[in-house]
Amino acid sequence: MNAIDRRGSFAAAADELGKVPSALSYTMQKLEEELDVVLFDRSGHRTRFTDVGRMLLERGRLLLEAADKLVVDAEALARGWEPYLTIVCEVLIPTSTLFPLVDKLAQKSETQLSLLTEVLAGAWECLETGKADIVIAPDLHFRSSPEINSRLLCTINNVYVASPEHPIHQEPEPLSDMTRIKYRGIAIVDTAKQRPVLTVQLLDKQQRLTVSSIDEKRRA
Repeated sequence: MNAIDRRGSFAAAADELGKVPSALSYTMQKLEEELDVVLFDRSGHRTRFTDVGRMLLERGRLLLEAADKLVVDAEALARGWEPYLTIVCEVLIPTSTLFPLVDKLAQKSETQLSLLTEVLAGAWECLETGKADIVIAPDLHFRSSPEINSRLLCTINNVYVASPEHPIHQEPEPLSDMTRIKYRGIAIVDTAKQRPVLTVQLLDKQQRLTVSSIDEKRRA
C-alpha cells in the first residue's frame, strides 16, 4: 500500500516491488477479503484509496515506523547504548555546559537526549522517581538508595553577592550573620514535589524573596 500511494498506480508500484501488476492487484484483493473492507475505489479511470484504505495506510505507516524504531533501539542496546537518556542538572550547573558532550555523543550513537533543569531537592527527586537517568547536582546528603552511584565532578564555592548600589556594601567586613540577617536574601524555589523543599545559604530568620529561576534571582 505504501508503494501504491508513493508511485500513484498499481503498475508503477508493482515495478518498484519487482512484481507484475496482476500479482499486486491480487494481493490487495485478498487483503480486502480478509479484512472485509474496500480499500480502493476502482470506479474511475485511476484507482484511488477509499477513506478506509487511506486510514489503514496511515496507521500501517505508524506501525512500520514503530517497528523500525524498535529495531534501532534493540541494536543500540546490544551495542551498550541507551536509546533514551534524561540528564537533570541542578540550576547551578547550566545545561549549556553539556552541549559539546552532546555533539560528541551524537557522533557515536543515536541516543535521544533530554536535558532538564531542577532546583535543590527537586534534582535528586528526579533520580529517585525515575524521571532522570543521570543527575548533576550538589550533594545534599540524602541519597535514599544504595543503587545510586555518584562521583565528585567539581567543587563550587558559594559567594554572597549584591548589586553595587546595595546598602550592605556600607557594612564593615567580614560580614557577620547579625549583619546579613538585616537584609533580604533571594532564593530559587525548590522544585521537589514529594520531598521537603530546601533553602540553602540563607539564615533562619532572614527575610527572603523566592523566585522561580536563576535569571530572576540575578535581576532581583
